[in-house]
Amino acid sequence: MSYKKVIFYIFSAILIIVLSCQKFDKEEPIPSYIRISKCILLSDSISQGSSQNNISDIWVNIDGNRQGTYEVPVNFPVIAEGNHSLMLRAGVKVNGIAASRIIYPFYNSLSFDTTFIPEKQMILTPVFTFKPETKFVWLENFQNNGFTLDRTSKSDTILYIKNDTVNTVQQYGVFYIDAIRQKFQYKSTEKYVLPSNGSEVFLELDYQCNHPFIVGVFVNKLQQSIETSIICINPHPQSFNHIYIDLSYIISQNTDALDYNIFFGASLESGYTNGEIKIDNIKLIHF
Repeated sequence: MSYKKVIFYIFSAILIIVLSCQKFDKEEPIPSYIRISKCILLSDSISQGSSQNNISDIWVNIDGNRQGTYEVPVNFPVIAEGNHSLMLRAGVKVNGIAASRIIYPFYNSLSFDTTFIPEKQMILTPVFTFKPETKFVWLENFQNNGFTLDRTSKSDTILYIKNDTVNTVQQYGVFYIDAIRQKFQYKSTEKYVLPSNGSEVFLELDYQCNHPFIVGVFVNKLQQSIETSIICINPHPQSFNHIYIDLSYIISQNTDALDYNIFFGASLESGYTNGEIKIDNIKLIHF
């Protein structure tokens, strides 16, 4: 090989290395950060019921483009600098299932302009409200004299009203089952006409239980009433938990229904000697 060829190959190799280094030496963008520790719901206690919620996720858009969905609490990076438009939407777990996460359709989104500064952290506490078109057809918080639930013929025990030991001004409903009183079933006093046009219909409630219980509907048709279970809620004995139950599918499948009753029920299961189920802040809503 000639001397000139050797020089040519060496020069070519050096040039490739230099160009490669220049390619990888470009400055990486420095992210800003958004930290969200919790979300808050504001509601009118009289017309919209309790502000109890279980907003589990935050859905984020920047300048109309999806940034991501994050489980709260979260601290996430944003590759953006300067002034941008930020939109936040509240996410929940449908029927309490982690794999079924949605933007809750009844909460307003939050949109505002903000300034991102590289390496700086923006701390946000989103405050959500209900959309004005939300219809609250049933609210029950067990604070009044009496309650809007009736015992069915299947129930051999009754619903009690108890004071909350943590917040003594609050009350909740509770029922007990055991070897002697094995069945509980109460339904809403009123029958509710619900939209069967595919519109979202949700039932919210707080619960605390050491035994599974059923939430369902009585589908009231012209000549029959069909008892339909929607969800079996598993034990959650440590504290009250808020759940969002989707009734939309069963309502849309019964276009000939006249109206509906919501029911709660339980039968003592094998392996249990007793059961205690607390319920509170019931909220039936739709558009």
